[in-house]
Amino acid sequence: MAVLSHLHQLFNADQCQASIHTLQWKDRPLQCPRCQSQHIGRWGTYQYRPGCKRSWCHSCKRTFNDLTDTLLHQSKRPLSYWILAIFLLCLACSSRRIAREVGVHIRTSYRWCWWLRNAALSYEMHRQLEGTVEADDLYHTAGNKGQAAQGGKKALGRRARGRRKKREPGRGHYDKDRPAIIAWVSRQGAVVLQATRDFTVKTVQKAADLAVQTGSRLYTDSASSYRAVTGYVHEYVNHTQKEYARGDVHENRAECLFSLLKPYLRVFRGISKFNLPGYVGFFQFLRNFRQQNAFEQAELILRAALDPSIASRAKKGEFVKCFDQFDLLQTAIN
Repeated sequence: MAVLSHLHQLFNADQCQASIHTLQWKDRPLQCPRCQSQHIGRWGTYQYRPGCKRSWCHSCKRTFNDLTDTLLHQSKRPLSYWILAIFLLCLACSSRRIAREVGVHIRTSYRWCWWLRNAALSYEMHRQLEGTVEADDLYHTAGNKGQAAQGGKKALGRRARGRRKKREPGRGHYDKDRPAIIAWVSRQGAVVLQATRDFTVKTVQKAADLAVQTGSRLYTDSASSYRAVTGYVHEYVNHTQKEYARGDVHENRAECLFSLLKPYLRVFRGISKFNLPGYVGFFQFLRNFRQQNAFEQAELILRAALDPSIASRAKKGEFVKCFDQFDLLQTAIN
């Protein structure tokens, strides 16, 4: 019933625009998105977008509306397309599935999903865990997929990576098309996921400093990279000796998180390692707001997409760059 109560808004352009206007100006006064002036006057409406009201800024002498300088600015698609796409994105649908359901081109759907995932990452930028935290690692197969770094059909001078790539012996690595994903799970419910280049002592130490507050209690397995971590009250279980729990010392929550991450990533049918941090970060957003339903999660993303300061950074991919631990951790270590 909660879903049906929202669906009627998708079929009414005026209600869509009214919802956008409420989200845009609910927590702040009406102001110009360019010069932040509040000396505003009404300036009519648009024929091609029902319900969208235009305003005039007396300071910079320019007009604007609720969508100016947002992710939805100058979009030729109705607002109902965007709202439905955000809702399907929160249900872990692929960009190809969203394109089919919404009725847009696959490139349009991919661009929208890339922007919206970037906007969602703005909620996870400075998240740090405290208290009792569990940690575990996973190596996920993600490579270049036989294309150039910028995409397109230009070959890399080698065969394309198959979806059933055989795993090489030993630990994974970014150069082996098997980057590491480290999960930090607080027993209070919050999670932090980091896609890292490798699983060395320096990388894990820097990842812990970014994800967990100093002095917290940390529970891991007996991997040497975890045992060398300093700054925390650290205890571990030895899996090689069939020890999986010792009282409160275990990492079952972190292992269970990977049982949810694997099927989520499997939907997208082979992710490039360049895009892996964005998908992992969006999964982190969904897990940290899992108490809300898909429409409430979509409202959070739409609110971020309507913020001009967030929208400009999301289009440039700045949130993914800050969330990309491949280069961030490597730069910090060097």
